[in-house]
Amino acid sequence: MLPAREQHADRTAGFAARGVVQGVAGRSISFACAYLATIILARRLGPEGYGLYGVVISVLLWIEQTARFTVPPATAKLIPQDPQGARAVQETGLVVGSLLFFALFGVFWLAAGPLATVFELPAEGTWLFRIAALDLPIFGVYVIYRGILQGHHDFLTLSVADVIYTAGKLLAVVALLAVSLSVTSALAANVAASLGALLFVAGRISIKLRRPEAVVTRALLALALPLGLYMLALQTITNLDLWSLQMMNDGAQANTVGVYVAARNLAVVPGVILMVVSDVMLPSLSRALVGGDARLPQLYLQGAMRFLCILLAPIVLVLMVGADDLMSWLYSGTFRSGGVFVRVLILYAISLPFMDLFASAMSAKGEPYRGGLTLLLMIPLAIAVNVVLVRRYGAVGAAYGSAAAGLISAGVLGVFVVQRFGSLMTFRTCANLVVATGLMILAAAQLASLRLLPALTVTVGLVVYAASLIVLKELRAHDLIHFAFWKWGTR
Repeated sequence: MLPAREQHADRTAGFAARGVVQGVAGRSISFACAYLATIILARRLGPEGYGLYGVVISVLLWIEQTARFTVPPATAKLIPQDPQGARAVQETGLVVGSLLFFALFGVFWLAAGPLATVFELPAEGTWLFRIAALDLPIFGVYVIYRGILQGHHDFLTLSVADVIYTAGKLLAVVALLAVSLSVTSALAANVAASLGALLFVAGRISIKLRRPEAVVTRALLALALPLGLYMLALQTITNLDLWSLQMMNDGAQANTVGVYVAARNLAVVPGVILMVVSDVMLPSLSRALVGGDARLPQLYLQGAMRFLCILLAPIVLVLMVGADDLMSWLYSGTFRSGGVFVRVLILYAISLPFMDLFASAMSAKGEPYRGGLTLLLMIPLAIAVNVVLVRRYGAVGAAYGSAAAGLISAGVLGVFVVQRFGSLMTFRTCANLVVATGLMILAAAQLASLRLLPALTVTVGLVVYAASLIVLKELRAHDLIHFAFWKWGTR
């Protein structure tokens, strides 16, 4: 029988694990919807049109994701730290966050012309950027509500909101097929999806619009600024490869940019889905650290690391072996050459959830600037690497530059987290994962040498991997409890 304190730690970690599973389930479904939408867009617009859409949407996402990681996560962190003051935090967060996103909308609208010039877009580039800008205030209010719900640990609602957001975009794109699907209408569909998601989350919690409280505003900004710095640096590193490729494009590579965008979309899917782990870890670690339980924060992190590593190894196998066929099957034969980009970009993709987890851990520990400053120092190096590699190797060089920046950044942040929290994985788990992954690679390599169908190679490799984890007792019945969705409830 475990002592009461350890029983509480295990039970609390179980709640967090369930939140992770709910988040991954919701984000997986939402990404399936989003990916169907991108497939339709790529097939209908073609490589050149899809490349244009990809450049415009990358700038919008750069702004949105940077701003998203300011007031919303700060609100999510403060609410569990002070339940008595939660009402004031959420009311102040809604007003302050809304003002931020409306201000960014104005700046983006005015900068549309210069941006079109910098990226050497066609005549309609300014118009496209301004249509994209319409999404900023709507998406902004949505993610603020989302941050408030995250602070209240309503992870199931967050998962449903993610599905509504991407399903709305998919439905809008499908509807446009019957009318006129173009780059312009695709950007408008993005706005409609944000509106649908906003209406859902606004109906889940009632928040009054009041004058922001000065004390709460200062506390929010003290957290929002370093968090925003981190996401600004992360989004910049994430998009440097595409922007470098576009700006150094000599005009003859318009199709290559479109194929590269499609390859990026395929490669980053697993990494971005698994970044949801940090959404759960930020409020959970914050509450655990305030509670003074020395064991629980490390338990959270070890569980998160184990979860990520177990899932990412087979995902990498699938994309490495089946990249060419997946590109051709998803986007059409015109995009098949993008498989070579996928095999490199997956290295950047798997670094994303680890970077995000480590940055969230540092924020919860009281060092919110650590993640942002680390990645900020990586930007000059990433720029230099991208310029050299893109000039010399084109799109493949851009992919290698992205992979190097991601892996180095995750490694540096990981060292900081180990210094603060201790070991991130038990020796037994690490050894089991190494053995299972090695056996999976060996089996896949043997079958690949026989030139069998990639689908068969992947299937056998995954079976070997799962069987190895079960034999080694790394996967047990206890791990499946959190997947019992009929027991989740609504909170």
